[in-house]
Order: sequence, then structure tokens, then C-alpha cells
Amino acid sequence: MSLIGQSNVIARAFGRYFAAFGANLTVGLRLALPLPARLQHLSPSLGQFIGLLCGVWLLRAADDWIDTGLDAEFLPWGVLSQATQSYFWVATLAIIVMIDRRPSEFLRFAVAMASVSITVFLSWILTTNLWTVVHRTSYFASYNTLWWAFGAWEVALFARVVSCVYGTNWRRTLCYTIAYGGTVYALAIFLPHSPLFVATRNGADAVKVDVESTYYAQANLLRQSLYAVSPQRPGVVDLYFIGFAAYANQDVFRREIEQATIIFEQRFDSIGRTVALINNLDTLESVPLANRHNLEQALRGLAQRIDREEDIVVVFLTSHGAEDATIAVELTGFGFNDLAAGEVRTILDDNAIKWRIIIVSACYSGSFIERLASPTTLVITASSADRSSFGCSHKNEWTYFGEAYFEQALRQTRSFITAFELARETIHQRETAEGKEASNPQIAIGDEIAAYLEQHGL
Repeated sequence: MSLIGQSNVIARAFGRYFAAFGANLTVGLRLALPLPARLQHLSPSLGQFIGLLCGVWLLRAADDWIDTGLDAEFLPWGVLSQATQSYFWVATLAIIVMIDRRPSEFLRFAVAMASVSITVFLSWILTTNLWTVVHRTSYFASYNTLWWAFGAWEVALFARVVSCVYGTNWRRTLCYTIAYGGTVYALAIFLPHSPLFVATRNGADAVKVDVESTYYAQANLLRQSLYAVSPQRPGVVDLYFIGFAAYANQDVFRREIEQATIIFEQRFDSIGRTVALINNLDTLESVPLANRHNLEQALRGLAQRIDREEDIVVVFLTSHGAEDATIAVELTGFGFNDLAAGEVRTILDDNAIKWRIIIVSACYSGSFIERLASPTTLVITASSADRSSFGCSHKNEWTYFGEAYFEQALRQTRSFITAFELARETIHQRETAEGKEASNPQIAIGDEIAAYLEQHGL
């Protein structure tokens, strides 16, 4: 056969393949809307099933890429995560076919479900992006509600496909649907998920970390930060603020510290009395790192400037947390240890800092209370010891707790305790509206600091 003849054969084969692919997508769309759908228009084959699965993967990749931003880095581990999800999904379909004793129908069943899945994923991408445009805010705050809605839609479509392909009685269809819904839920909850794309700072020009130089720069950065701190004013209760943003891979923690610093300067006359410790690639050369050593040095420096009997030191820790009363301290290329509540207590005790307000925005942060509480300490946490807190998305300006407490409550009142009550109610309403499990923020008020704060209108 001539080269031209071979090219024509290949072209016709591709034409037939994509015509069948389009027909399958059309059937999937009609099943999803729902509209009358003729399953005889499906073109079930192994090639079509593989092509449709690739289409689902491409849509998942597009969703990750859009969420992450244009300057995104491909994450190979995400391929393994997606492959594992697809494996269990296909296995579930195969098991249902075997239970129904009609294995010859597997490809028709699988092609129909893959076609429907493409419609669902495409609808998800369109909905979440239209949400952002219409509401002028990220859809992450309503992620759970959207996830449940689309999950219910997918399970309902599964029931329709089963009844269309197999024509089984309603009891069997219900059993298969419950099994499928349980599998989808289990995969989402228990299977580790890794995105296909993660955020980078400047795309091709992303920061290359010089670990050695960064370490050597810490002493100078800390010295500059502490040199800028004003000394105590006799007869004035000064508030000194230390912000500790420990997790570098999500900018929301850096933003929280930067914005909380501004609020303290505006609301509590703390200009010249704030120190920021931040793990973030964008601040490597300008701000000291957030680690135990720098926190110890910063608090030691503040202790030398404050009136220990008069002034108040506020420590704000924001990161991911764990149930063992630690928060994650993470920056790519650096082998930091996580920060434990007991270490924070030791540093404060060693520097004889009497009046303390410690605010922890992290999952399971209630576990910090037992280790930090004292008569002269106010401890505020974003969640109880056994609950997660919310809002730690790379794109967010604040976590849920940070926004409710700092951005909203502390702009209404100068009382830290009243602000907590306001923030707790705001968070409760938001979590209830979004169908989230309550994070249950906690507060521990020492007897002595309660009287001291009330005496000074704080």
C-alpha cells in the first residue's frame, strides 16, 4: 500500500474513532441533563473507554490547574493518586457487572459511566468558576456544599445508567447505587489525594532557595526586626505582637500574619511593637523564618524591651496542626522541627513574660490549651482538640478563624474575650450554613489576666 493510501486509512480510522467518541459524549450529556437517551447510539469499545477515561483525567488536571493558578508546577505524585482513584472506580463497575452476571455488558456500562463523568466534571469546572465571577470570592468557602451536590448528582446518574443499561428491578438498582455511592464517598474521604498541579511563586522564574545563605541571614534579619521594636512606655500598657506563619506551601498563613499585624498597629497602638516570623519563598530575604529558634530569639528580644509587670505579649501562631499539640513548621529545603505547645510555654517561662495572649489558628489547636494555660495567660484556639478548622486554602486571604477573629471581631471591639465570643458565633453560623462539622473554637482565661484585661479595657 502506498504512503498516501496508508495515510487515508489512518485518517478514516481516526475519523471513525472521534465520531464514535462524539456520539458517546452526546449520550452521556443526555443521560446527565436528563434527556431521552438511546443507548444504542453508544459505541462501546476498549479504545473508547480508554479515551473517555483520558478525557476525565484531562478535566481533573484542568480543574487542579485552574484552582492553583497559571503559574503552576506539575506534580508527578498526582498521577499516581488519579490512577489509584480510577483503578478503584473501574473495579467497582466491574464488581457490579459480575454480581449482575452480565460481564458482556461491561464495556457498554463503563463507556456510559465515563461519558456521564465527563459531563459532571465539566459542569463542576464551569460552576466553580462562574461562582467565583458572580460572587467575587473563591468557591472554597462553599466547597463542601458543592461537593455534596455534585456527588449526589453523580450517584443519581449512576442509578439512571444502571437502569438504562441493565433494566434491573428497582431493588437491585437501589442496592447497586448505594454500593457505588459508598465507594465514591470512601475514595474521597480515605484515599490520599494529591493534586496534579501545585502552586509556584513565579512560574519559570520561581525562587531557587539557597539554604545555606538563608540560614546565615537569620541573625541579621532578626537583629533588624528587633532593632525596630520600640521600648516600653512607663505607665502605658503596651501590646507587643509576634506573628508566626509556619507553613510555606500555602500563602494564606503569610497573609494572616501580615494582616493581623496591621490590625494590631491600627487598633492597639502597636506600631513599632510587632515582629513577624514567616516561612514563605516570597519573604526569604526580608523576614526572619518561622522556627523554634527564631521564636525563642524574638521573644527574648521582646522581653528585654517590655515592662514585665505592665505590658502584654501577644503570640499568634498560624499553620496546620496535629492532635499532639504541635503545628507544622515547613519550608521546602529546610529540615525544621514542628513546634510543640510545650516549647512555646517553656520559651515564655524562661523569659519571664508575665502577661500573655496566645492565639493558635490550626486544626486540633485546642490541644494547646492544657499546656499553655496559666493564671496570667489567655489562650484562644481556632478549634477544639479533636476538630479541624477551615479555610487554609492557598488562595484565601484568611482562614475562617483568622477572618472572624481579627478582620471582623477585633475591628468591632478591643476586648480579646468579647472578640472571641463574636468570632465563635460567626464561625458557627458559617460552618452550619456550609454543612461543615463544627470546629468548636476554644478559650482558656486565666483569673489574673481576666482581671487585668478588664481593668485596662482589653
